[in-house]
Amino acid sequence: MSQKLVKSTIYYSIGEIVPRIISFLLLPILTKYLTPDEYGIVSYTNSVMMFVFVIATLSLNTFVLRHYYSSKDEYSRKELIGSTFLFIFGFNCILMIFQMLFFPLLIDFFNVNIPFKPYFQLAILNNFFDVISIIPLVLYRVKENAKGFLILSLSRTLLQFLMVYVLVVIYSEGLLGSYYARLVINIPFMFVYFYMIYKNSIFKINFKLIKEALHFTLPILPGSLAFLFVSLSDRVILERYISLDQLGIFSVAITLATVLNIVIQALYKTFEPILFKEYYNENFQETNLKLYKIYLLAVFSGAFGTSIFSKEFFMIATSGVFREGYKLVPLFIVSVVISGINTYLNILMIANKKQKMVSIVSIISAVISVILNFILIPYYGCYGAIIASVASFIFSNIIFQYYTIITKKYIITQVILIAQIVFVPIIYDELFNFNILINFVLKIIICILFILLSFKFFNIDLNFVKLMFTKNSVKKNSY
Repeated sequence: MSQKLVKSTIYYSIGEIVPRIISFLLLPILTKYLTPDEYGIVSYTNSVMMFVFVIATLSLNTFVLRHYYSSKDEYSRKELIGSTFLFIFGFNCILMIFQMLFFPLLIDFFNVNIPFKPYFQLAILNNFFDVISIIPLVLYRVKENAKGFLILSLSRTLLQFLMVYVLVVIYSEGLLGSYYARLVINIPFMFVYFYMIYKNSIFKINFKLIKEALHFTLPILPGSLAFLFVSLSDRVILERYISLDQLGIFSVAITLATVLNIVIQALYKTFEPILFKEYYNENFQETNLKLYKIYLLAVFSGAFGTSIFSKEFFMIATSGVFREGYKLVPLFIVSVVISGINTYLNILMIANKKQKMVSIVSIISAVISVILNFILIPYYGCYGAIIASVASFIFSNIIFQYYTIITKKYIITQVILIAQIVFVPIIYDELFNFNILINFVLKIIICILFILLSFKFFNIDLNFVKLMFTKNSVKKNSY
């Protein structure tokens, strides 16, 4: 480990934390200026666009990450970046036209209660620009320029936040203002992306390279779509069985529960290039175990903190009927934890060229999720969706745990900690009703005890942690 690893993790963490903080800052604004059904519309269109995003990228960002380091020279690397970016851009131009033509027909066919114009129309445009950003961001990652990644990602997010505030609050544009705010910022950033790629690549498409890339990524694509289906299908199905008001409350609860992705994505963005780069080294399993333990400690600590403070967050950041959403957070966060563990295991599976198995398992998980959602949601509503999500992620986790090689997996420890994440916050909020300040202090103490317990369970090497911060380690184990 090195200071560079720590520094990169901090930069990636900031890149993940600040957008999440901004989304939380937006929550009081959106829940005040938007009705629950309008918030439900935003959540629904965002969920659909996440499916489109995966199709639009064709998982080519994974190909770039996996093959950048194995490219034989700088020319090959630049050709890889340029070809991939231009192909994604061209493919998305065609895909956007296709969506504009056929989405209205699909909305009518499935009797979706949200009109195509203007909501889906604007969502499609914003998604187009989001897709274009993926290779420029990957470029910073493969060059191990976490600071550049942070600046590019953060500047767009902050400007979008400012524009949402201007249009929604100052100019009272309401729901449409949130869509237009993203679009106004996304358009100029497209030119920034083109300039970056032009300066750092061979600006032409090598179709032989693209063919090789698609051969690698297309087996991953069904699994990626299936993973999203497990994560997001509940909102699509819930729209048919519950009101948009209830969907809006459910979506706010999800927004808080998925704050854990700050930890997951920050560590994922740091560890993925390292694991790919070091996979064939003889000391890989030693490094892998140390990273895995740190990953688990961070994920479970973040999950517990999010779960136990959910009530306080809802009391401060939301109003009216939205406040009841805190009851869903400790339950929903279980699927976020398991999904986060699966994220790490997926890196190892793909590094070992088992991407087809990842796809097959993810597809089966998606089938399980859809079946359980249709069975449970009509009777149990939001709680049925949570059960279906947890069950499908557990299935994937069992398979991935079996096929990945980690010298110690801490499965029983994970089960014990998940039980604490769910039951400790629920029991506390049921038994105690102190004022918000006393609750805050007591919950901080409980969090510290949980972290110490987790630290002991995962047997984190303190010397190893200290080594991460020493300058001497840069020379010994530089990444």
